[in-house]
Amino acid sequence: MARVKLTNLKVAKTPVPSPKRKQKELWDTEVPGFGLRIGHGGRRTFMVMVRVNGVQRRYTIATYPEMSLKDAREEARKLRADARQGIDPKEREAEKRRAAQRQRQNTFAVIARDFIEDHAKKSAPRSWGEMNRKITKDLLPPWGDRPIRSITRQDVKELIRTKARKSPVAANRLLSLVKSIFYWAMDEEFLDTSPAVRIKPENETERERVLNDKEITAVWSAFDQLGYPFGPLFKLLLVTGQRRGEVAAMSWNEIEGNEWRLPGSRAKSGSGHLIPLSPLALQILEELPRVGKHVFSSDRASEKSNGKETDKPVNGFAMAKRRCDKGGQVTGWHLHDLRRTVATNMRELGVDRLTVSKVLNHAESGITKVYDRYAADPEKRRALERWARRLEAIVQPERAGEVVNLR
Repeated sequence: MARVKLTNLKVAKTPVPSPKRKQKELWDTEVPGFGLRIGHGGRRTFMVMVRVNGVQRRYTIATYPEMSLKDAREEARKLRADARQGIDPKEREAEKRRAAQRQRQNTFAVIARDFIEDHAKKSAPRSWGEMNRKITKDLLPPWGDRPIRSITRQDVKELIRTKARKSPVAANRLLSLVKSIFYWAMDEEFLDTSPAVRIKPENETERERVLNDKEITAVWSAFDQLGYPFGPLFKLLLVTGQRRGEVAAMSWNEIEGNEWRLPGSRAKSGSGHLIPLSPLALQILEELPRVGKHVFSSDRASEKSNGKETDKPVNGFAMAKRRCDKGGQVTGWHLHDLRRTVATNMRELGVDRLTVSKVLNHAESGITKVYDRYAADPEKRRALERWARRLEAIVQPERAGEVVNLR
């Protein structure tokens, strides 16, 4: 066994052994057990001999010049130190590979998928779809391929800060979702701490936008230009005052005569809701095509998959809203402002606050919580019909008072 002090020159220039001889091995005098093996083809490999629990073993460190002599010596020292403690270097490397594999598997995308499947679908059956949409749109592009442990507090703050430049409200909803995902990951032992802990929400200014009569006329005309499905959908938002997602997913079997029964499984409040349909609402529904079970069906409504209809509620509100705003007659408004416009006008028409709350299906507490939300409440009907007459007078006075029955 040749023992020499290995130098950069010896490592690089020692001649290759002839094919008739065995591989050449040079053992270092500076680090015991550390050496260089030179193959017949010129391959130069650093190695180390150690004794683990009384058994002598040889381990390959790396090839030269992929690893320098200095770094190979340092690695040999670490392996010898491990061996003295009874740690098998091969087992250590195997554990490093397993840890790396776990890191690759525990990307944010994988954890977020498990969060939806194992947690959100069970704990939030009505809102997990919106969570999944936000994950896909806002979180997977910057974080999807990254190990979840690599995401830092600064990453979270920058993401929320960027979102807040356009919408502080949307930024806060996104922050809430991010915190939920990271806290769930902690509970499942994918993380020790959450990078989103104690990040404060953005300041929100409560919206108070209510469309005036001139703006109502302008947007109603824009709804006419949109056509099916978004034009009549947006009209029903303004006629009924109900939530966007609840109207968009309306099905024909929920409509009975001049009433719409919104099941608790679809209502944001979690409580079933009966919405009296005014003549104007019935007129809008009467003019709609029936292309599936949903009143407002997506373009996939007429398609079939394995003999089954693939009818789905419409989506793509943002694009439809941009098309609606293209003319620029009304600016700075949101779809939710239609709901606020209904409530404000009802109050101006003399409808009491509790009835307005019933119409909007707000979550109630105390004594107001006991009323039957499916009841045919005459006060709700009077309020909605009074508002419908007022709305007709604004947008189509020539047809005010017509009554249309839904077939």
